[in-house]
Amino acid sequence: MDRQRPVAIIGSGVVGTATGTGLSAKGYEVVFCDVNPERVALLRSRGYNAVREPELADVEAWAYLISVPTPTVDGRVDLSFVREAALAVGRTIARSDAGSVVVVRSTVPPGTTEQLVIPAIEMSSSRRAGDSFGVCMNPEFLRAATAERDFLEPRVIVIGALDGGSDRALRELYAPWPDVPVHTMSLRSAEAAKYVSNLFNATKISFFNEMHRVLLQLGADPAAAFAAAAAGAEGMVNPVYGIRAGAPFGGGCLPKDIEGFLGFAREAGIDHLLPILRAAIRVNDEMREAAPVPEPTADAAEGMF
Repeated sequence: MDRQRPVAIIGSGVVGTATGTGLSAKGYEVVFCDVNPERVALLRSRGYNAVREPELADVEAWAYLISVPTPTVDGRVDLSFVREAALAVGRTIARSDAGSVVVVRSTVPPGTTEQLVIPAIEMSSSRRAGDSFGVCMNPEFLRAATAERDFLEPRVIVIGALDGGSDRALRELYAPWPDVPVHTMSLRSAEAAKYVSNLFNATKISFFNEMHRVLLQLGADPAAAFAAAAAGAEGMVNPVYGIRAGAPFGGGCLPKDIEGFLGFAREAGIDHLLPILRAAIRVNDEMREAAPVPEPTADAAEGMF
């Protein structure tokens, strides 16, 4: 890593700002880049080096971190900002003979880095990924309210790397966090990891909302039940429970209880309040039909009888 060259943050919203300020706090020279002149002015007023997109061409960085928005528009992920950022980075790389690594931090569907980002950079730079520049996908796990602290105190660092050189370059960037576990994988797997995280969080919230309204109908105290479940359920206290996918859940507890509770709710006339529970049974039945297994997996057999 050439510490004489800065790290460029492309897109200076919540993620970009948290990333750049965190790297700056660790001693890196950081240059923020944004299309919004007010954002650039704000960062400059805070003492940071910030430029507009046309000025990025004059920034010779050793790492370019793309952290632009990927809004959902009409039910589809809008990747136009990612493409424009990749083109801008490519134009900058074209003016330098020094090696660099391009890192996608934006949340993008699996395949985006390979099918959109790399071709855009190669087109605007006339350089080839893996030869003149490295490519990584580095998803963020930041909360909007505590983004800067979350960047400085990460639970995990996920690196999707085009090749070994790209992986080494990004690992070097994260050298100031020696005790944080690093998971290296393919570009697509890293892109998927962020979606799996957010989709699980959303599903978990909806599940407890579903159970909340059902327990109220039954005269139970949701808060008390949830607190006990959070302390005792294997899937709550063991973060890797249930992630070994590819087979249906089994054992003497899970199938019996999920089907029995849904039947109980049906008799009480409230089964219409349990769409997630019904979906869980449907998916498990489909898994059993598609890939029957003679013995339940360790996760599936786990439980209290």
